[in-house]
Amino acid sequence: MADLNSKITLKLLIDARSDKVLVGEAGKDFVDFMFSLLTLPLGCIIKLLSPSTMIGSIGKLYQSVENLNEIYLVANREKSSLLQPKLSTPYVTNHLLLDTETSVELRYYICNYCNRRITTVKNTLCPNCKQVMVTETAFVVPSYSTSCATRAENTGENVGGFVKGVVTYMITDDLEVTPMSAISSITLIHRFSMKKDVQLMEKVVTVGMEEGIALLKASLDSSTPLTDVFCSPKKKAKATSSSTVDLMT
Repeated sequence: MADLNSKITLKLLIDARSDKVLVGEAGKDFVDFMFSLLTLPLGCIIKLLSPSTMIGSIGKLYQSVENLNEIYLVANREKSSLLQPKLSTPYVTNHLLLDTETSVELRYYICNYCNRRITTVKNTLCPNCKQVMVTETAFVVPSYSTSCATRAENTGENVGGFVKGVVTYMITDDLEVTPMSAISSITLIHRFSMKKDVQLMEKVVTVGMEEGIALLKASLDSSTPLTDVFCSPKKKAKATSSSTVDLMT
């Protein structure tokens, strides 16, 4: 699995009275992780959460594949392609929940005779000219222009992932992510200060593999995943730091 020591820091603003997350302040690493959940194959999600805990019937479908004798599968098909599908996106360089064996760099093979077909499985017969496809070719990931690449290197932005690292992001309890600005911060403070029954508390939490899996599960069956994961009685004692903020004065 992923490195159990990998940790991501997240700062939360919590209503201490209702024990609910109002908003979070996140950096590139946390936003990249949350966005990377969208790249997970369904088989990986079920394996991480275990089939028995899945809502609906998809867990039964997963278990059906587990229990199916491989003699019923067509040639060159393995159950692992369904139960443990590989993550092939080139943009996810360090997924908190997956190990390097789960992520794979696909190889591509072109027909050396007609050059009209490409495959990811070596020795596949070209459907156009019926020749074996064995010549490996390189897949070029879309990137910056030369000038943009140089600027990215100078600013430290060419580091993979999905979002820029020079920006602080705001994430709500229902996982809406937006860039944080002075205006949005002032608006939030004003909105919270208008509620007399709100007692604001800042909490800094760390997100490792355990919290990552909990966030994945909560995001599938809850509209308040941050509260569910970080404000449960078990998580209160694990907070790195917290402080009460009085905005009513």
